[in-house]
Amino acid sequence: MIWSEPVGKNNRKSNARRGAASGAFTPADLDGEALPPVGRARYAVLGVLNASPADRLDWVDAASNLEGESSDPDWPAVLAGVFEELGDDLIEHSWRRGWMPREVLSAIRKKLNAEVARAGAVMMLGQLSRYPESQLSDRWIVQREELAEQVASKGVAEACKGLGRWERIELWAAVLEALDLIDSVPEIPRVEPLPGSPMIAHRLGVAESSRTYERIRALLAKAESTDSDAEAEAFTAKAQQLIARHSINEALLDEAGQGHREPETLRIIIERPYEQPKSELLAQIAHANHCRPVYWAAGGFTTLVGDRGDLRSVELLYSSLLVQATSAMTRAGSLVDRSGKSATRSFRQSFLASFAWRIGERLHESAADTEREVAEETGTDLVPVMRERDDRVDAKTDALFPNLVRGRAIRVTNYEGHVAGRAAADAARLTTGDPITRD
Repeated sequence: MIWSEPVGKNNRKSNARRGAASGAFTPADLDGEALPPVGRARYAVLGVLNASPADRLDWVDAASNLEGESSDPDWPAVLAGVFEELGDDLIEHSWRRGWMPREVLSAIRKKLNAEVARAGAVMMLGQLSRYPESQLSDRWIVQREELAEQVASKGVAEACKGLGRWERIELWAAVLEALDLIDSVPEIPRVEPLPGSPMIAHRLGVAESSRTYERIRALLAKAESTDSDAEAEAFTAKAQQLIARHSINEALLDEAGQGHREPETLRIIIERPYEQPKSELLAQIAHANHCRPVYWAAGGFTTLVGDRGDLRSVELLYSSLLVQATSAMTRAGSLVDRSGKSATRSFRQSFLASFAWRIGERLHESAADTEREVAEETGTDLVPVMRERDDRVDAKTDALFPNLVRGRAIRVTNYEGHVAGRAAADAARLTTGDPITRD
C-alpha cells in the first residue's frame, strides 16, 4: 500500500523556530543591537531562518554574516549555544511529529548533502544524549547508538571546538540548512513513545537478545557472504525454518495467554537507487509474514505494522534478500541495448521488480505447506489463530493510516532483467518452514 500525502502539508513550518528558542521575542519585535550577546545571536539566527525564500541569502553567505556579527572572541561559542538550543527545540518538535533519527537523516540525504546530514546527526545525537536510557525505548537507544557511530560530537557546541573561522562558517551553514529541513517535516504517525516518557517498556529486548534470532542472523550472514547459490539457498532455508517455528510458537502462546499482544510498528528506510522495486520486495516479505507495509515514496521509508517478532523477522529477511538480489544483479555488469545506449538502469529496475514478485510467490507457496506441517505435528488448526492476528494488524493499520491509496504497479521494461530477476529469486528460493499466511 502507498501512503497518501500527510495532512498539514501546507502548514509545515513549526512555531518552534519563531518563538521557543528566542524566549519572549521574535526577530520582528526587537532591535538586535540592543540585546545582550545571547539574545543578539538568537535574533540573528532566527532572522536567517525566518526569512522568506525570496529574501534568503545563500546558506554560506548567511553563515559568514553570522560569524562576522561580532569580533568578541566568545562570539563563536555564543552562536554554537544558540544553534544547540534552537536545534533541541526543532528536533524535539520533529519527534512529536512522528519522526525518528533514521527518517530525518534519510530525508536530508535525499534532498541535501552529506555535510548537512552530518550536522543533523550531530544535533540529534546531542539532543538524545540528554536522556537517560530509562527514558528511551529500545529503538530510540539503537538509533542514538547509530548516530554515535556516524559522528563524534554530541551537539554543535562540541563540534565547533578547535575549528578555524572558515571551518566554523561551513558548520554554521550546514546547521542552518539542516534546521530548515527539520522544521519543514510533515506530521506522520508516531511509532514509538517520545524520548523522556516515563515507564517505557523496552519492547525489543526479548527478540533482540534471543538465541533464536542470533542463529537466524548468523545463517543469513552466511547466505549473504557465500558465492555458492546452493549454500546460500541452504542457509536461507534454515533461517526460514527457524523464523517459521518462532512465529507460530509466538502466535500459539499469545492465543493461550490472557489477552492478546497488540500489534507494533517499525519503519525501514528504502535506500536509493531503485526505491520502488526495493519497497515491493519489502512488501512481499511483509505480507508473507503477517505484517502490513505502507510505503511513503516522498519520505523514503516503509512503515510496517505487525507482531513484534514478525516485524523483526521481516527486517532480517529484507536485509538479507536485498543483499543477495543486489549481488546477483551487479554480477550481470553494465548492459547496452541494440542501439548502443546503456540499458543498465532498466535491466536492474526490472530485475529487482521480478525478483520481488517471484520471492512473494515462493513465500506464499511454501506458506500453505508450512501450515499443514505444523497443524499435523501439533493437532492444532492454525487458520483461525493466524486470522485473528491478521485482523488485529489490519485494524491497527487502518487506525494509523486512514488515507491509504493503492499505488500503481511497477512496470517491467527490460525482458532480460525480468528473466534474470526471477531466476535469482529461484536461486534464493524459500522452501518449507516459511512463516504461514492466509490463502
